[in-house]
Amino acid sequence: WEYQVGPSVGIDAGDHIWCSRYILERITEQAGVVLSLDPKPIE
Repeated sequence: WEYQVGPSVGIDAGDHIWCSRYILERITEQAGVVLSLDPKPIE
């Protein structure tokens, strides 16, 4: 599955991405799931 962050502008966008990745990493760590942050391929 995938998720999106936004809409935000400037430094706020970076803060939202950083926080969301941290939360996602903690959840997957507790669930014993492998997390991949690879970008979605362009079609």
